[in-house]
Amino acid sequence: MKFLSSYIFRTILFLIVFATTVFCPAYFLLPFLDDSVLNTVLLCVCMVAAVAIEAVVYVLINYKTLIAPIKHINDTARKLCNGEYNARTEIKKNMDVEIKRLGKTVNNIAEEFESLEQVRKSFVANASHELRSPLTSMQGFLQAILDGTIATKDSEKYLKIVLSETKRLNSLITSMLDLSRMESGKYPLSKSRFEINAVIKHIVERFEPNLLKKELQLDVDFARSASFVYADKEKIIQVLVNLIDNAIKYSPAYSRILVTTHIHGEKIYIAVKDQGFGIGKKEQMLIWDRFYMADKARTPNKSKGTGLGLSIVKKIIDDHKEAIRIESNKGAGASFIFTLTLFDPAKHKIDVGKLQKENAGAKI
Repeated sequence: MKFLSSYIFRTILFLIVFATTVFCPAYFLLPFLDDSVLNTVLLCVCMVAAVAIEAVVYVLINYKTLIAPIKHINDTARKLCNGEYNARTEIKKNMDVEIKRLGKTVNNIAEEFESLEQVRKSFVANASHELRSPLTSMQGFLQAILDGTIATKDSEKYLKIVLSETKRLNSLITSMLDLSRMESGKYPLSKSRFEINAVIKHIVERFEPNLLKKELQLDVDFARSASFVYADKEKIIQVLVNLIDNAIKYSPAYSRILVTTHIHGEKIYIAVKDQGFGIGKKEQMLIWDRFYMADKARTPNKSKGTGLGLSIVKKIIDDHKEAIRIESNKGAGASFIFTLTLFDPAKHKIDVGKLQKENAGAKI
């Protein structure tokens, strides 16, 4: 019933009537008509009749928006003239309608608040759990060292564990603060022109020790020798660091990681592919949730993480009004693919002197 009263249905119906009353008759009759006065008059009569039919159909189709308000005004005026109009009854009737509408709005708002409250509670619970775990571990080891439970010769080993936990705790807090800053809107994007291939190469070089440690091979395959994009360079570096770090973390030893670029239209598609344990279809919609990887996902390598990396990645890409997706199956690795906009001098205004300086010097 909603479709029958919708604007789309009314438009389709009007076009059908127009085709049957004007277009089709004109299309099929014109070749058989000559220049005689009778035929001309006949054609004019047919066209006037067609227009009249269309007008009637248009009024019937738009009855609710054209006739109904006029009818309501006429009925109200008639009741006023006959002394039949009861203002109190009419006001009460209108108030009942508005109260029902207001009630639905309030219920919708209440549901939204309930949903937000649930998200807040979930975030606090997950954050508390992730903060407490390293603190408990650190407290236990330090207490054992001070009590003499751990031998002096073994103190260094456990102090290194404590140091590792402090680094993880610092990383978690930093990630939470980054996400909070981005969601607050106080740190808008600072877009500029830069060469994405050079950025990817630089990040890969930074991860060489991690790659050597796990005997991983990381290859790059660029669509062009140089691809300039228009985005926030520091934030895109953060995206690539998170994705490549995850690929290294969840890849088995002696496997291969591939970073590729592909250009289509005004977009460049950047993919980070690994041969890790993969992610099931049901989990793929949840990986962007805060703390999901740290709290729910169970991988054979038991890698530790803050669980906020992919949430930050998604937020950055969304802020750029770009897209990111995952292609994966259990046991078949994972590919994270996101888009960036290629630099276009006609659309993206930057300082000309700065651009000339970049071209003359560094290519990043």
